Amino acid sequence: MKYAVRKLKLYTAIHCAIDTDDGNGMLKICTSVSDKKNLEVKRETYLVTCPEPARNTEIPKGDYLFVQGFLPPDRAAFADEKPAPELITAAEELWLEFLWEDFTPADTIVYVRFLLHENEYTDTATGEKKSAGTVFQLYRRTKEEL
Repeated sequence: MKYAVRKLKLYTAIHCAIDTDDGNGMLKICTSVSDKKNLEVKRETYLVTCPEPARNTEIPKGDYLFVQGFLPPDRAAFADEKPAPELITAAEELWLEFLWEDFTPADTIVYVRFLLHENEYTDTATGEKKSAGTVFQLYRRTKEEL
């Protein structure tokens, strides 16, 4: 699956939660060991080391490359601390866009934001709220001003 990578200028920070989506999504802060000097990057290095933040956190204002995707309701974003294949593919597309645009990442951080309520619906038979899946977004800051 291909993802469309976009340039994004955040004029204000996005404040997110850790374990419940309060309307602004939940955030994991991951790292990437992708490097312009290594053109044979292993797939698992696009998105690694995603510890749980100790507090509510934010995506700071700044210039980013950004990608958005979707996880079906039966797919966990992280299983045994490993990112789902969709997240890895999106992180790979993000990195390839850095190479294509000849941008330099500002650091190794990849912000992974989850929006759980974007695809909620009410089951007409039971009246129960259900999820059609999870929207995810990856942000990586650029050194270049957009």
